[in-house]
Amino acid sequence: MKVQVNIRSMSTSVGMIKNGEVVDLPEEEIKKIIAFRPNAVEILEAESKPKKIVKKAIKAVAGKKKRARNKDGTLKADDPSTPDVNEAWENG
Repeated sequence: MKVQVNIRSMSTSVGMIKNGEVVDLPEEEIKKIIAFRPNAVEILEAESKPKKIVKKAIKAVAGKKKRARNKDGTLKADDPSTPDVNEAWENG
């Protein structure tokens, strides 16, 4: 999938690419890039649906870590008596 780089430079599977350069990258790599830096690349090919890729990538990252909260809305603390579970995070 062809993308144009919108940041100063970045390292990819095809090497270092700079702002304005157009490269062909695997879709999985593009999803990872968009997940961490949504504005880093612009998808140029019309064959895929870039908005869906961006939304899925953002949801994947956003869903990974979310702080757990008490009923009153304050942040929940980790219980040291359960070392294998982190109660401070919803997916901990």
